[in-house]
Amino acid sequence: SLSGAEADLLAKSWAPVFANKDANGDNFLIALFEAFPDSANFFGDFKGKSIADIRASPKLRSVSSRIVNRLNDFVGNAADAGKMAGMLDQFSKEHVGFGVGSQQFENVRSMFPGFVSSVAAPPAGADAAWGKLFGLIIDALKKAGK
Repeated sequence: SLSGAEADLLAKSWAPVFANKDANGDNFLIALFEAFPDSANFFGDFKGKSIADIRASPKLRSVSSRIVNRLNDFVGNAADAGKMAGMLDQFSKEHVGFGVGSQQFENVRSMFPGFVSSVAAPPAGADAAWGKLFGLIIDALKKAGK
């Protein structure tokens, strides 16, 4: 889990993103797919589709909202080791079942702080806190075999 201070940095940097969660969720997914085009292929609704087709897809909002809400759960529980352990275990098992592994989340980790910064300037130290959170996710995926 993260320290209380790290969790606070996550919460402060996440708040502006979550405040407009629908648009920001869509924008995050599009940014991910632009940075890592193969990522779209892990989503059945987007496999083999162009960015323009994904943007126009009625499925974009439902997929992005699930992601944003899951991230919100992680942010809200980041300093609670017990809750995080259970959440990470469930998350990693689900994602391994989808064929998603640690490499895909290395990709997310590499671009997510920049995405957060594109919404609102995060407090100093937030990028490292996001890196640590995604590191926990990556470690859980590796432990689950991906």
